Amino acid sequence: MSLQTDDPSFQAGREMRRKLMGEAGVARLDATDDFHVPLENFVTKTVFGETWTRDELQLRERLLVTLGIVAAMGKELPTRRLTRLCITNGLSKDDIREVLLQVTVYSGVANGVGAWEWAAETLKELDAY
Repeated sequence: MSLQTDDPSFQAGREMRRKLMGEAGVARLDATDDFHVPLENFVTKTVFGETWTRDELQLRERLLVTLGIVAAMGKELPTRRLTRLCITNGLSKDDIREVLLQVTVYSGVANGVGAWEWAAETLKELDAY
């Protein structure tokens, strides 16, 4: 099994990964081992190629919505990754703070506090704190 490099949605997803994560995101995709090929085909095609590329929301909005969702779910790794993607794609610490405040109100303090901590640690790693 191999990556679906000839599929138009996969190609669009590959370019979105490049836009969001830079060459490192594409290099990680290209280094996919055979066990992860089905997952990477699905994520690259469906998540990045068919969803993140839609015109109805701007990239800024998609980043903030997605950060809010993973933070509300209490998911540490995606919260850290989305915080990093927000900063590297031009969003600010204030943008992230506002999303996390909204998350805290609607998903509960326990989820919110964790998300604030993960985001703060990531912002400090990026010298964006």
